[in-house]
Amino acid sequence: MRVSATANVWLRPAPDAPPDRQVLVGDPFEVEESGEDWVFGEALKDGYWGCLLKAATAPEITPTHWVSVRTTWGYAAPDIKSPPVIDLHMSARLEVVGQHGTWLEAKLGSDRMFVPASQAKAWDDRAINPVSVARQFLGVPYVWAGNTGFGLDCSGLVQVAYHACGWACAADSQDQKKMPGTSPENVVSGDLMFWKDHVAIETGEGTLIHANAYHMSVTEEPRHVAMSRIAATETGPVTARLRPERRSLEDR
Repeated sequence: MRVSATANVWLRPAPDAPPDRQVLVGDPFEVEESGEDWVFGEALKDGYWGCLLKAATAPEITPTHWVSVRTTWGYAAPDIKSPPVIDLHMSARLEVVGQHGTWLEAKLGSDRMFVPASQAKAWDDRAINPVSVARQFLGVPYVWAGNTGFGLDCSGLVQVAYHACGWACAADSQDQKKMPGTSPENVVSGDLMFWKDHVAIETGEGTLIHANAYHMSVTEEPRHVAMSRIAATETGPVTARLRPERRSLEDR
């Protein structure tokens, strides 16, 4: 049975385990087992398995739009003075069922929410450059397993940047390192650099963008500075570089 998330909810390997990843509003989920409060299955956007709160799921939507800004809100009515009902983050999926002036009306479980039309794009209207997307998250706090504009980790930043461009992307750095692609000698914008349990996005300008625990935020810094500092820690030296093969989000 397929469902969609109705909240930004933690994906956990077991109901009482720490978070492994974060599922966004509208993300599709294949339920394999269902308990009283939890469902266990696969996050279809990236193949990650785990448990979600059952209360944060609803029948699967058909996305027509995606949230194209770092963070916005879904409102109770198409009015700036109406109360916000849910936070929405980049790459969240929306099934739009109507438009009211500058507002989109979208499903939220059995309810409706209203999203500023300027902050969502049609499903096939995608960002061009993952580096430009990643720069929108500069200064966002580092949060282990996070995937939102309120906080994310190194692989979460990479995933949201690539998903915004409509590209398939794995959920964690170890799986991202195994994605189809080539190992470049000369880096260009959007290439990935890997360490043990860490990943950064190359800008092609001599800098890296990464969510990291040293700064506890998303940071852009000179490549040589980051490489030297990280090599001196238990993380160690760079282990791989990857120019990911461009694959559609639907073909993960």
